[in-house]
Amino acid sequence: MAINDLGYRKWDLAATKNNGQWKTIAGFGIRVAWRSNWLRRIFIMAWLPIFIMGAGLFVIEQSIQDVDSDEFPQNVGRLLVAAIVYQRPEISNLTMMTQWSKRADAVTDFLSNLLQGDDENKENGTTQRQPRNLSLRQIMNAGVDFDVKDLQFVANMSDEELKLAYEFINNRMLVQLRNQSQGRRRGPPAPFTKQSFETIKYSQAVAIELIEFDKDGNEVVDFTELVNYLRPTLWSEVLFLFFCLPQAFSVIIVIGMVAPKLISRDMKNRAFLLYYSRPITPWQYLLGKCAIVWAFLGGLTTLPALMLYILGLSLSPDISVLLVTWQLPFRILLASVVLCVPTTLFALMLSSLTRESRIASFGWFAVWIMGS
Repeated sequence: MAINDLGYRKWDLAATKNNGQWKTIAGFGIRVAWRSNWLRRIFIMAWLPIFIMGAGLFVIEQSIQDVDSDEFPQNVGRLLVAAIVYQRPEISNLTMMTQWSKRADAVTDFLSNLLQGDDENKENGTTQRQPRNLSLRQIMNAGVDFDVKDLQFVANMSDEELKLAYEFINNRMLVQLRNQSQGRRRGPPAPFTKQSFETIKYSQAVAIELIEFDKDGNEVVDFTELVNYLRPTLWSEVLFLFFCLPQAFSVIIVIGMVAPKLISRDMKNRAFLLYYSRPITPWQYLLGKCAIVWAFLGGLTTLPALMLYILGLSLSPDISVLLVTWQLPFRILLASVVLCVPTTLFALMLSSLTRESRIASFGWFAVWIMGS
């Protein structure tokens, strides 16, 4: 065959199939990104809050064991636990809803005493007072407790009564917010988050569960029993705080340093010619790039959260905490998946829109700054 007749010919051989090519892409990308000294420093800083949050779990567990103690660290932990407990919407709603039962009892006692006559009350020296709502300072010092009778009152409320409670609680929260903002804050009023009707229904479900949680049978769910009931919630609050505050900033910075370069540099340097000259499919290429981002996201969120959980278990006074918090590692993994998948796809999308990695980095940080 003459040399001038040679040209492109069909490839007759079978293509080599290797489903592990994405691992090579991911490993190379991780090694290249890890060369940055700033990236290593940020990783070290991101792991330091584990010890702070672990100390918080230690204080919480110590206070749970002896809520009434005035010794350190139980006294500090009691304030922390009371603050977390009362900030829960279902507990604050129950605090207001159970007051209605007390007010109804006060009115009933007043009418019965009125029918019996004032002379008998004067002889006995008894007077009926309307129950007063507890302030936040009183709750922080003494804790929260519920009478089983009042919880039964909430549990027996119909849907119409719950709708009235829903409107009353939201209106009261709005009035309190307006009163607090007057004279203390200039400019537009603070945003108001309205509770949903499902939150009120959930408060009723919590009341039903608390009735069964009266272990000693004294018709009062005291603060110790309430804290034991909310023990998984306390751990979840600490882990959620760990995800939201220190790790969120680390994730934004690290992904802004790593992800924008992954595809934009390949487009700029025409690395696709090198990739596709080998048995690599587009899906393997994309999976390898995603694995790079997933590795750094897992190192910033999943692994530190699991280490925090293990540290909290090791600092707990007994192993009983494992029986009530065993589902938290699975929740951590699920939350990590929910975080990693959209974050990775969004970051790689920005990287694929331009050949300049600095433009992709600007877009990444601009979205988070403008959206916050």
